[in-house]
Amino acid sequence: MGKSTIFAASVGDPLVKPEEGWTRYEFDDENITYGGGKWFRDNSGTLSWNSPWQVTGTNFKFNFTGTKLRLISTTWWSGSDDIDVIIDGVKVDKISLKGSDIKGPRIMYEKLELSQGEHSVEFINNTKNYLFLYSIDTDGPLSPYQPVETNPNPIDPDPEQPIVPDPQPEQPSGDRAILVVTMTTGLEKEYDLPMSDINAFLNWYDARDAGSGPAKLAINKYSNNKGPFSKRTDYVIFDKILTFEVNEYSTN
Repeated sequence: MGKSTIFAASVGDPLVKPEEGWTRYEFDDENITYGGGKWFRDNSGTLSWNSPWQVTGTNFKFNFTGTKLRLISTTWWSGSDDIDVIIDGVKVDKISLKGSDIKGPRIMYEKLELSQGEHSVEFINNTKNYLFLYSIDTDGPLSPYQPVETNPNPIDPDPEQPIVPDPQPEQPSGDRAILVVTMTTGLEKEYDLPMSDINAFLNWYDARDAGSGPAKLAINKYSNNKGPFSKRTDYVIFDKILTFEVNEYSTN
C-alpha cells in the first residue's frame, strides 16, 4: 500500500478555508479594530475584501489567545509594500501585499511557535497604498485589542533550587531620577534609575531620533527585580514612545 503525505499550506498559498487546527475569523469580526482612515467593503464581487482609503498609518489590530496566527489576504498592483507586524508591542516582521492582481484568499503572513497565552497583534500600513484583509486564522479565540507586553528575556527558575529572597535590596546612592515613559498605546512605564542610566537613555533617544542607533533600549529594572531572577531587563521600543519625562532627585 502506498504511503500518503499531507502537505501543510505555507505563505503565498491559496487557502479558501482554514486547515485542521486553525479557526478562521472573517474581516468583520467584532474583535478586529480598524484605524487610520476610512475602510470600505467592495460590493461589486470583484475583490470581496475590506480595504482602506489610501491613508498612511492605516491599521487593524486584535488580541488572540494561542500560539500561531495567519493573515489571509492577497496581492494587487495597488497593495502596500511596507506593512509592519507588531506582536506584543514589538515589531517582529515587515510584509508586502504588492504584486500581481490575484483574486481570492491566500496566506500572506504566518507566525508560529509563539508562547502559549494572550497576544496583541497590529498590522500597520506605512504607505499610501492599500492594506487588504479577508480574515485571520489562529489556533485560539480572538478578543478586543489590549496592549500585551512580554519580557523578551525571561529566565525560568530551576525547580530543583529553592527560591531565596535577596536579604539586602539594592539601595539608591547618589543622584537619581524617575523616568516616566508614555507609550503610544497609553501605557506608562516608570523606572527609578541612576543618572548614568538616564543619560544613556537620553543619548540613545537623541541618536535614534536623528536616524542612527538601535531601535530598542535595554533598561535595568534594579530594585524592581522581583522574583527568582538574577536580573530583569525592560526593552523600550523607540517608535512606540509617545512622550517621556525625567524627575531628578538626590539621596544625599
